[in-house]
Amino acid sequence: MAQSTTDTHRPAAPGTGARLVALLNEFTNGLDEWPGALWQLDEAALGDVVGGMLRITTRAENVAALATTDALSRGTVANSTATGAPAWVARQAAGVDPVVVRRVGAVGVDCADPRNRVVAEALATGSASVPVAAAAFREVPHVLPQLPSADRDELLGRYLSLSEHGPRALRELTTRILGEYAPQRLVRDEERQQECESVFWADLPSGLTRFVAELSGGHAAVVKHALRALSAPAPQPCATSTDDPCDAPNVGPLPQTGTSAPGRDTRTPAKRRADALVRLVETSAGVLDGTSPRPVGEFGGTAKILVTMDYNTLYEGLWDAGRLGQHGSGEDGFAPTYLPGIGRTTDGDYLDAGTLRRLACDADLIPAVLGTESEPLDVGCAKRLFTGGLRTAIIHRDQHCTFPGCDRPPDWCDAHHVRPWWAGGETTLTNAALLCARHHTIVHRDLLTAQVTTTGVTWDLTPGLMPTRPGGCVGTERSTDPPVPPGS
Repeated sequence: MAQSTTDTHRPAAPGTGARLVALLNEFTNGLDEWPGALWQLDEAALGDVVGGMLRITTRAENVAALATTDALSRGTVANSTATGAPAWVARQAAGVDPVVVRRVGAVGVDCADPRNRVVAEALATGSASVPVAAAAFREVPHVLPQLPSADRDELLGRYLSLSEHGPRALRELTTRILGEYAPQRLVRDEERQQECESVFWADLPSGLTRFVAELSGGHAAVVKHALRALSAPAPQPCATSTDDPCDAPNVGPLPQTGTSAPGRDTRTPAKRRADALVRLVETSAGVLDGTSPRPVGEFGGTAKILVTMDYNTLYEGLWDAGRLGQHGSGEDGFAPTYLPGIGRTTDGDYLDAGTLRRLACDADLIPAVLGTESEPLDVGCAKRLFTGGLRTAIIHRDQHCTFPGCDRPPDWCDAHHVRPWWAGGETTLTNAALLCARHHTIVHRDLLTAQVTTTGVTWDLTPGLMPTRPGGCVGTERSTDPPVPPGS
């Protein structure tokens, strides 16, 4: 049976409802007068209006969701001709953003369930917002099966306590919990997302072309990082001549003519990202076609990804948790070896350990190993990429993806470090193997290794044999003891 908001909040005094409806109508009608009255306010009052209106918006959305809950409990929605609560809400709020309408309707339905009393109470007191409640309802079912001893109400309360940080914080909490207790879930989600990836485009009436890309979390992190790195505002040369003023529209770098001073970059963020995308594609096309060398210096250096993860997750935890060397009874005679833990990129993306180890093979990735108090214990050196003549030699030897039974061409493949560079593996021909994206993911998921010679690669499909002990930079050895913090 659906619950009423009076079950979760003390009823108001008689007559309060009618009085508040009258005030609501008066306030709603008064909103039309606000735009014409803003010029009468001083700067401090303008700030009060902005803050007050936004607070009212959040609180009003809470009340709307609770009112929907009451409409469900009374049978108002069922007795209407609406197909459900979201459709009923849409009829009451013509012209309101459909996203908000659906969110209010969905949360109203969830709060009508007596099991979600803790969320209804949070909305009534204002300690949580409707977007956060919607995120909590979405995330908790993913986490609860992995925490069989956890209390559902307590877990919902933990999620709602992050209300001030927004829905993204709730999604990140889910990722961190799954990374510790169900790493296989993250890996499978990433693999499923990769299978559903798509890129398509459409010609617009304006003559522009719209590109739409749907990417997995791991692939999206790489693309977003590259675009952010190359789309920072760049001062443009600006001639001092009156024929070329600094405030002229910015259509790209201007030619240097005589004495000039840098002018601000007037491109919009969206335009800068578009320029960065075209620059990436043009550069990559030139490298693939052999018409231009691989870029070095500023261009190549900005593509580094900094990932932080604790020392136990990176090394010792793999053995202590008993995740390595366990053979199951999977389809191929063993179960996939999923690594516990996650890492966080500087762009704020949380990625599972397997994805991070795969990225480490084909991107400049610097590990920042943290101690128990999140203090930096060691910042590793960026690995050298398999580029130039070395990659050419790998392609000449391997011809295609080296995983058994796969013949995907070299242009579809990454150059994989058989002994990971973060475990001391060198960037040499005898430590390299071509792998397509699919098999590259499987190799890191199952911790597979191979025997490499100058004439070929032979894979051992026994899981858990990939070296995971820490090593130094290329060509050096490092103790397996934890790094000692500076000054110790």
